[in-house]
Amino acid sequence: MSTVTAARFDDPAFYLGDPNATFRELRESDPVHWYEEGKFWVVTKYDDIKSISARPEKFKSERIAIMMDLIAHRNGVDPQGYGGRGIMFMDPPEHRAHRKAIQVRFTPAEVNKMEERVRKVVQDALDCLPDGEFDWIEKIAEPIPVYIFSYLLGVPEADWPQVAGWATTIAKVGSGLAEDSDFELIFGEVAPYLMGLVAERAKNPTDDLLSMLGSIEIDGEPFNEIQVMTYALTLLAAGSETTQSLIAGLADCLDRHPDQAERVWAEPSLSAGVVEETLRWWTPVMSMARQAAVDVELRGGDIRAGDGLLLAYASANRDVEHWGDTAEIFDIDRQDAAGHLGFGVGEHFCMGAPLARREARLLIEELATRVSRLEVTGERVPRASSLVHTHDRLPVTLTYR
Repeated sequence: MSTVTAARFDDPAFYLGDPNATFRELRESDPVHWYEEGKFWVVTKYDDIKSISARPEKFKSERIAIMMDLIAHRNGVDPQGYGGRGIMFMDPPEHRAHRKAIQVRFTPAEVNKMEERVRKVVQDALDCLPDGEFDWIEKIAEPIPVYIFSYLLGVPEADWPQVAGWATTIAKVGSGLAEDSDFELIFGEVAPYLMGLVAERAKNPTDDLLSMLGSIEIDGEPFNEIQVMTYALTLLAAGSETTQSLIAGLADCLDRHPDQAERVWAEPSLSAGVVEETLRWWTPVMSMARQAAVDVELRGGDIRAGDGLLLAYASANRDVEHWGDTAEIFDIDRQDAAGHLGFGVGEHFCMGAPLARREARLLIEELATRVSRLEVTGERVPRASSLVHTHDRLPVTLTYR
């Protein structure tokens, strides 16, 4: 039976198997595939995804931006019924105005100013590792990005561990996996906590992201408390979960490719290549989504206005037509790896990309000063998710110098 016939693109179980085999078949035989069970299109080619992302007037984000929205749309539910609208659900010109106001804190120059803080968080995490085997997800992948982003937001350091747990719950919502208890946690604990910080910053602003959000005006209108909280929630999830998945992928990829890993531990200057190739080959965020605003024909597919489209980044990042015959091979020397879609593309390219890259590079560089080997020594437990590519548990052992 064809792998496509058995594929259930909105089912997390599909991604626990070998989704790349299905995507490979689709790229070759049906690159713009109508997924009947899900009632949406699956787009698998690199150039097609870039083209769609560059045309927000025809492929909108307002109602459908991630897998959760495709599921809600199929079930006749308003995807925006879950809460306030964040920047992820905006199209130009509204999106550009909001992005311009926020991204000033995520430029390479701003990230440079944070390097000392980022390195300190990384060093502290490495200093606290136990002897012998430990869970890479619990000790490294989850805390480092959340702690750094919590610092950016202005969350008190004592609350960082609690926020790390919340970030995972928020990601479950984005994957369409959330249960009632998850929504109760977000609206009963996370939102009130952030609202409390927003109110505090309104009275006593500081040099953090929450204070900046409270001072933003779009077309002369300031954000209200709900908007600030919604942005904080969105940025916390997007800013931490993607990097968590990237850091999980770094350990997994280096363990699976020991010859390349040996070079990395000996030459930490290779860290940039490792990070970019992991973003391509591993693809932390496997997809985003859009909704057609008009009827469009694409590679023989008659896409109708209102149809949802899954943009399969994980597939595009292994498209032979773009990457050549070595598309399926992990290669830290790949010269064009930075052209991956690991951070998205177009209007919604990840604002936090410079920070995520810096975190991952510094982690590799700091590890290289301490270890000569990283080995997965226990059972990998992949996370059931249709959105992010990561593990729930990844037991590793480090060999120290």
